[in-house]
Amino acid sequence: MPQSVDLSVKSSTPPARQNPGAACEECRRRKVRCDRQQPSCGLCLSSGVPCQVTTPRPPRGPKRGYLKALQARIATLEGTLLQQQQHQQQQQNNNTNTITISPEDTTIDGLTFGDHAPLTWDFPITTDEDSTLHDLCQGTAPGNTSGGSSLDGGSVHASTSPIQGFETPTDGVGFSDAVLGRKMSDLSDGLDGINISNLMQADLDQLYFDRVHTFAPVLQQRRYFSWARSIAKTEAQVCLRYAMWTLAASVSAHYQNIGDSLYRYTRRILESLESKCMGLAMTEMEQVQAWLLLAIHEFMCVDFSRGWVSAGRAFRLIQLNWLQYSDGADVAQTDWVDAEQKRRTFWLAYCLDRFVSVRNNSPMTFSEQVMSTIRLPAPEIEFQNEQPTLTGFLSEAMTARDAIVTSTFTECIVVATVVGRALSHRQQSMVDNIYLNESRDFWDRHEWINAILVQRMDVFSMNYPIAVQEADPMLLFISMMWRTTVLYMYQLLKSVIHPTDEKRSALADYTRQSTIAAKEIVSLTNKLSQLNSFKVHPLTPIPLSLCAEFFVSYHELGDTYSKQLQDITEAMHGLMSFSNLGPGLGAYSR
Repeated sequence: MPQSVDLSVKSSTPPARQNPGAACEECRRRKVRCDRQQPSCGLCLSSGVPCQVTTPRPPRGPKRGYLKALQARIATLEGTLLQQQQHQQQQQNNNTNTITISPEDTTIDGLTFGDHAPLTWDFPITTDEDSTLHDLCQGTAPGNTSGGSSLDGGSVHASTSPIQGFETPTDGVGFSDAVLGRKMSDLSDGLDGINISNLMQADLDQLYFDRVHTFAPVLQQRRYFSWARSIAKTEAQVCLRYAMWTLAASVSAHYQNIGDSLYRYTRRILESLESKCMGLAMTEMEQVQAWLLLAIHEFMCVDFSRGWVSAGRAFRLIQLNWLQYSDGADVAQTDWVDAEQKRRTFWLAYCLDRFVSVRNNSPMTFSEQVMSTIRLPAPEIEFQNEQPTLTGFLSEAMTARDAIVTSTFTECIVVATVVGRALSHRQQSMVDNIYLNESRDFWDRHEWINAILVQRMDVFSMNYPIAVQEADPMLLFISMMWRTTVLYMYQLLKSVIHPTDEKRSALADYTRQSTIAAKEIVSLTNKLSQLNSFKVHPLTPIPLSLCAEFFVSYHELGDTYSKQLQDITEAMHGLMSFSNLGPGLGAYSR
């Protein structure tokens, strides 16, 4: 009989292949397996060298920020190559004299504008420190984008970056075919012969969300990139994308040399779209957003009057489609992200309407009485994470006395509302003066608005300490607007009080209040130099110009006002390198 075999399994566990721990430096240098014995491994013991183990070891791979910087350098080199090609083509045209191309007769026939998938956000482009790429940037100086483009006739082809993770496939569809098959040949004046490469598109998208979205937070990033990589985009979406690129180029030294070409093309396709939409019952939200972004760019880089007209177009489109922007009874029944984007689009127009109107003393477009149908915007984190949030109404935020921290966008809406009330108060006082009405209503309104102003300023200061305000461009602008409103109310009060008025004794309190506000504005103005100039709020010249006007008109309040006026003037001159809004406001002094 065959002998039985013992199949029992031994309970002892097999020995480990090697001892735990890290290999020593000598074994690593020789690239041999270390037995990890302590205090000295076998190799070091036999070799007679010290056995050293380094823990923890530095992470493998490239250093932090290397890929970002490399991608930005590629984009900058593309821009430099673009300029060289344009310069060579201009020399050829000048030598042959066979073709004469004027800025108004340029064409994009035969060129392809690939609307392809944006770059992955795993490796975003570095945009905070332009100085690291200063040696590579050969673009035009900031603030010169409103003149003739230096890139007419140039061309750049799609990037073929060898960096793993940055390759982006093209759609293989021309610009005129990508917009739902609609013909765009009537827009053949074009983009001055410039082709936006894959890398440039991704860089401009990133610049927009890094620098523009802070003060114009109307787009949900995932939703935007979802339709941006789609071939079948509407004309309104194409207009919005070019408006985003135009504004992004204006806040970057690397792309200011193509900003003027982007602007002219964006305005042309927006005007063409507007002519096609005449008679339609509904207007797409992206068309309104494009006009608002284009208006901000025109305020900064083109002309104040043109920017105000473009903003007015957006305002009227909102009024024509008012029900789109009003909140229904049941928020859950709608697409919350889409409703929130419309809500934010309206509030951006609302703020722009009031901030510019108070500087010009012009009538406002949107009345505060209709705000009861539109909720305030949701917090930014919930908005970007697509988490439906039921927010309150403006009336609730205005009457709240608790120091509840809200988003900076909501704080901007609140200060815009108080600014609008001060403006309406001034305009109503002018009407009362014409009809010789009693001044009792004036004082009631003035004390009511001033009480709200003081209370909301206190809440704002409790939510955002002064150190936080100075570090955030949006909060810095809001803080300046609060104090500018104090000066505005004082100017109004002094203009209506007569030497024999019994209320003249109350002027001393408002004088003291305005003096403190003026000093605080100067202190905040000095902090502007500590911020990245491209991140300063584009409407900052509005409070600065109002404050300068106050110092000029009421310099008798103190000898130190001349020095404070000089600080304000120097700050406005410093912003002129990045924004034309300050000089444009000079023609609209009240």
